[in-house]
Amino acid sequence: METEACIQKRYGVISFTSFIIGIICFFTVFITPIRMENIGNMNGDYITFFLTIAGIVLSVIGILKKTEKKVISIISLVFSSSFFIFWVIVITLLLIGEIELPSRSIR
Repeated sequence: METEACIQKRYGVISFTSFIIGIICFFTVFITPIRMENIGNMNGDYITFFLTIAGIVLSVIGILKKTEKKVISIISLVFSSSFFIFWVIVITLLLIGEIELPSRSIR
């Protein structure tokens, strides 16, 4: 008979790091006082995009590892994707007519 070693699944450093990055991404996209992107500063856009990519990569690594529990990694994947979720919401609201494009007048 073959006996398989029971692997203890636990939360590791990857899960917690991706969760923290996901929370930061969520705050910088949706919380108005600390919003970094779409305010006219390209550095804020670059930081948010870098954090989004890093959070998604770490979340996927945490999901694919066999020794990691997956709940925190899945939640952090959703939080890290908040930049893309924001744009899906904005485009949807534009298409259904709830918001309008800002008009810029040249003086």
